[in-house]
Amino acid sequence: MMSMDLTKKENGAKLVADVLDIIGGRWRGPILAKLCDSPRRFNELKTELKRITSSTLTKELRYLEEIKIIERNVISTSPVAVEYRLSEHGKSISGLIRHIIEWALKHREIIFQKG
Repeated sequence: MMSMDLTKKENGAKLVADVLDIIGGRWRGPILAKLCDSPRRFNELKTELKRITSSTLTKELRYLEEIKIIERNVISTSPVAVEYRLSEHGKSISGLIRHIIEWALKHREIIFQKG
């Protein structure tokens, strides 16, 4: 468990905001959740994420690659395919993504309860 001294010293609120900026938004979290399971090709991600446009998926993948969370691997096939996977650095976030999924499964009904 993290001590409150560390949270205050490191400005815990700012650190949480930084992480949420990386995994937040409409598409980054779902992209990372898919890549936690296994590497995916661009079209696999696009199909699985259903409503994402190609340009938005490209933009989000480029950002995640730029901050070294994912890696892009060009596969020499005909036609050429591109596969995305969590980088070694990115694998460190997979535990967090899995905890978020577990928390959501446990609390989703209460959070989205109407009435």
